[in-house]
Amino acid sequence: MEGTTKTPLEEFIELYSQIKDKFAELPTVLTKLSSYSDDIIKENSDLKSKLKDIEEKFSKLKKEYETKDNSIEDALKEANQYKIKFESVEEQMKGLREIYEEMAQERAEDIDIQDLLAIYTVLFEKVFAANPHTKILLLLQGVNKEEWTRDELVKTTGFSPAAIIRSIHDLRNSDIVETDDSATKVKLIKKLT
Repeated sequence: MEGTTKTPLEEFIELYSQIKDKFAELPTVLTKLSSYSDDIIKENSDLKSKLKDIEEKFSKLKKEYETKDNSIEDALKEANQYKIKFESVEEQMKGLREIYEEMAQERAEDIDIQDLLAIYTVLFEKVFAANPHTKILLLLQGVNKEEWTRDELVKTTGFSPAAIIRSIHDLRNSDIVETDDSATKVKLIKKLT
């Protein structure tokens, strides 16, 4: 058995002869391994960057959601407050309507034509008489003149030409008066009797 014992050098030479062909491939394998390792590192870096971007977007969206959610809650609270106020006003108006209807029924029995005429007179003098439409209609209705010129209406009513032109067009569009093509002459379509 002693003859079969090999020296360390012999063992190395024997082992080296078995794997010396593989050593020639080692630089290529190491280069591939290095390239593969670089690719993995680059991919890992890209994934980390994308993950960071996604986390930032998620954080931003979460903040926007919370802000909008809070805004919606605030708007709902405000709407509920207005609803409560509206219901309160509606209840008060209901009471006022009932009182008004009772008073109107009592007053309707007592009102005579003279009182009604006084109310219409006040409304007409204070509210409607200031309107150029009303003055034009009164002139056309009340005077025994069938046709008026635009200049006559301006001088008689005291309103500006622009206000008179606008009023004439409004009355014409409502089929109350008729005008010539240039709207310089105005005529009432039908007089009230």
